[in-house]
Amino acid sequence: MTSRPSWPRRRLTMKTNWNNSLAFCLAALAMVQAPAWALQQYEVKPDGAVSARIAVRETSRIKVEGARILEVFGSIYSPDNQAGELMASPDAASGELYVIPSAMATPGKPINIFVKTEKGTVYTLLLTPFDIPSDTVVLKDRSLPLDTPPAAADAAPDRIREIKAMELALRARTVPAGYTAVNLGRPVQLWQEARFVEMRRVMNPYLAGTVYSLTNISDAPMVLDAREFFDTDVAAVAVEREALEPGDTTRIHVIRERRGD
Repeated sequence: MTSRPSWPRRRLTMKTNWNNSLAFCLAALAMVQAPAWALQQYEVKPDGAVSARIAVRETSRIKVEGARILEVFGSIYSPDNQAGELMASPDAASGELYVIPSAMATPGKPINIFVKTEKGTVYTLLLTPFDIPSDTVVLKDRSLPLDTPPAAADAAPDRIREIKAMELALRARTVPAGYTAVNLGRPVQLWQEARFVEMRRVMNPYLAGTVYSLTNISDAPMVLDAREFFDTDVAAVAVEREALEPGDTTRIHVIRERRGD
């Protein structure tokens, strides 16, 4: 089984609210179609720096031609660093990096990170969030060979396709082939003004998706941000309704990577 979530036990102070009815963290998938990636290309040298734009409300993709990204450092959000301005998820299958600003990021203010590739090269990135669609940042280092080794035979399939398929499986009434599901109905402690219940879990060899039910049990309106549900190994989050009046209920889908569970 996947690890239990360690979300904050109180509401976070959000700097921005997403207006999308469904907002994905670190995958930013539309329910019906994959995002249309724009493209930014930059020449870079080892230990060089690049300034680039990223979407403030959607996921952006970063890749290095001729090398796989293995690690990312800097102002990265994690359960132990909730002041981090960027949520980042390296994809082992493609060697690419998926990023989205956290609730702590400020639109127009650069976020400083460092990416390290399998070849040992390190690049400094100054990523500035703007209100733009999903984007791709391509780093071209002429000192690297252009041919990238193929992915291992047992590597996970295409990340976007797999996450999209899992989201559809979470919505389906019947379990698709290759997936297993279990109904739970288990309360989960979250915030004192919310009743949070783990309703259903769906799994395949690569991902585990969970359907939660969240009810506003306070006397005040509640605004949800998908980024509040980010946690270790989370690949995507979808919030059905972001604005809840007292007594209102919404469904939340959380999709996690399966790592040796």
